[in-house]
Amino acid sequence: MQQILIIAKQTFKEAVRNKILFVFIILGLITICCSVFMPVVGDGREKIRIVESMCFRSITFFGTLAAILLSASSIPTDIENRVLCTITTKPVQRTNIVFGKIIGFIYIIGVLLIIMGGAGYALIKFTASKQSAQGNSKLLAREKFDPYTSQVTGESVRKIGNVSWVEGGGKGTSVWKFKGLHSKDRKDGLEIEIDFLVESKKRSTRKIPINIKAVNPYTAKVLTESIEVSRNKPGLLKLGSEFLEGGEELTIVVSPENPGDFIGISSNSIRVFFGNKSFEYNFLKGLTIISSQFLLMVIIAVLGSTFLSLPVNILFCLFIFFCGNITDFMRDLSTVINVFETHEHGHGISTVLKKTNVFVVFLDYVIRKPLFLLSYILPDLKNFSVGKYFVDGINIPYKTVFMSFGYAVLYAVFCLPISFVVFRRREIA
Repeated sequence: MQQILIIAKQTFKEAVRNKILFVFIILGLITICCSVFMPVVGDGREKIRIVESMCFRSITFFGTLAAILLSASSIPTDIENRVLCTITTKPVQRTNIVFGKIIGFIYIIGVLLIIMGGAGYALIKFTASKQSAQGNSKLLAREKFDPYTSQVTGESVRKIGNVSWVEGGGKGTSVWKFKGLHSKDRKDGLEIEIDFLVESKKRSTRKIPINIKAVNPYTAKVLTESIEVSRNKPGLLKLGSEFLEGGEELTIVVSPENPGDFIGISSNSIRVFFGNKSFEYNFLKGLTIISSQFLLMVIIAVLGSTFLSLPVNILFCLFIFFCGNITDFMRDLSTVINVFETHEHGHGISTVLKKTNVFVVFLDYVIRKPLFLLSYILPDLKNFSVGKYFVDGINIPYKTVFMSFGYAVLYAVFCLPISFVVFRRREIA
């Protein structure tokens, strides 16, 4: 253990002396500060969203690049400078060298998060206080509730990829059930956010009316509303907490009003918010998830440095980073193609539902399936994306924090033994 800590300390000192670290920290801080000056169209909450989004994107992007470049170059540089040649002549196990390198870069990760995270938090609080002084929005960490069951019914329902299409005019409905709706502050408002794909036989129509029925199973209270939804503007229905009246369950029934109007429904089309948590704790949870991504990329970079040259290892890590951010696209390629084909079709979704496109089926087998397999081999970095939580003002569940850390540990369990085996057999002298 003492050998590991000595190597970790030396690795940390070498990284601190490296100008790359400071370049990325400065670039990250500049990007974070520039978010304040970005133009805003909307209310004060929109301004806070921009600052929050830019802060976390900057921390993730520049922090990941710094972690990759520093950890990918450490072992090759030590071999070139014959530092490892001197170390290996002493009774030091090569597994300790790998462990020491990783722990040293964990120290660097801590420094990155403290500096950029602290600057981001201060800027977000400053922006929020400025907007609050103008009578605008505040920082949000709303409690989000996912449906425990959902059902789509109707004669016109057709599933394309992961989207189910429902026609209006009484031909189809979707039923969503939620439970566990509780809040310490019963004055909190109950918000229902609806985000559907929208199509219509009327090609000029961009908005369609839908009926929303909210039901309290505990008291049988029913509230029916009609709102317009479009592809780029989610619908929002606000209810008072008194609607629950002591119950913790909610049923939502949605259907388009008119025949020829279609809504495309996926697993996250309806979101329910009830209650607001601490923003500070939410911010810390976001940084914890980002640190798990940094750890994962450090482990992958150290693995590559045990058998690849420096330029090839950097390209390898950047490839992993790029692919790790498009795994959702890989898995949902057939849905993307179908939705695109729906827009281009002259007769709208109604004709597409009746006839399967042969070209889409061909692409599904030739392109999507290999990419689908590759998406499960490469790390899915979307598991570490936290910007969406802060942009939408959502409290990050502790389950997400533990799952992201466990995901990084799982890849570490796979990568570290390979690093040890390869590094033992590598000629250093």
